[in-house]
Amino acid sequence: MELKFKKGDIILDYYKVIDVIGKGDFGVIYKVKGIKGRYKGKIMALKVASNPYSVEYLWKEAQTLILFNHPNIISLQSYLYKRDSKELYVLYELMDVGDLKEYVLSKNGLSEEEALKVLRHLIEGLSFLHSRGYIHSDIKPENVFGKRVLKSILWKLGDFGLLKIRGSVSVIDVKGTLGYIAPEVFRGEIHRSSDIFSLGCLLYFLLFKRDPFHCEDRKEKIYRNKECIYEIPDGVSPRMKNLLSSLLQKDFKKRFRTALELKDYLIKEGVL
Repeated sequence: MELKFKKGDIILDYYKVIDVIGKGDFGVIYKVKGIKGRYKGKIMALKVASNPYSVEYLWKEAQTLILFNHPNIISLQSYLYKRDSKELYVLYELMDVGDLKEYVLSKNGLSEEEALKVLRHLIEGLSFLHSRGYIHSDIKPENVFGKRVLKSILWKLGDFGLLKIRGSVSVIDVKGTLGYIAPEVFRGEIHRSSDIFSLGCLLYFLLFKRDPFHCEDRKEKIYRNKECIYEIPDGVSPRMKNLLSSLLQKDFKKRFRTALELKDYLIKEGVL
C-alpha cells in the first residue's frame, strides 16, 4: 500500500499528518491533528483508501459504523468520498494502544485475569451488535483496538467491512480469517454463534499467542480449523479450560447463540 501523505502534510485542508499508524489491504491509516473546523486541536486516526476494492470495503464499514454508538465499538467521526480522485477518507477516534495482536505479543501472552478483562469488553461490544441482528464475521486480534482511559485500557471492536445482517447472507458473502473461522462458515453458513467461536479463538490467542489451529502447513491448518481439531496446553485453570471448550464447540447449535447469552452465563458462573 503506497503512502500518499507524509509527516507534516495537510489532508483535505483540515488535518495535519503527525505520523503513519499502519498500512493494510484496505488503506493507510494516519495519525492526524485537526487544524480547523469542528475537530480543530483533536488528535484522530484517518484512513485513506484509493483502490476500488479498498474503497468498496471501507464504504460499507463507514456507512454501517456511523450508526453505532457503544463504548466497546470504535467510533467513526465522519467520512468523505472524493469523486475526482476516487478516494475515500474515513475519520476515526484514535486508539492509542494499537491492536490487540501487537499488545499480546509485546506482553508475551496475557494472564487469565487480564484475558478475561479483554473478553469482557468484547462481549459488551458484540452483545450490542448481536442485539441489533448483526454478525461481525471477522473477530480476530488485529480487529480489536485499545484506548488508554486513566490507568486502564478500554478494548473496542473495529473493522466492520465484513459485517453481516442476520438472515441475509449468501454463500458468496461468507468470508473470514483462517484460524478464527467457525467450522460452519466453511460450509457456506454463518450465525451469531459463529462470532462466539471466533471469540474463543481470540481468547486462545490471548493466552497462548497463537490461534488454536496454528501449524506451518496451510492445508493442514485449513483441515484443523474446518474439523475443529485443537489442544488446550497445560497450565490453564479448569475454569478457563471449560470456557475455551464451550466457545470452541464444532457444532454451532451447542455454542452460546449470542454474546448476551454468553455474558449471562459468565456472570452466573462468577467469571465476569
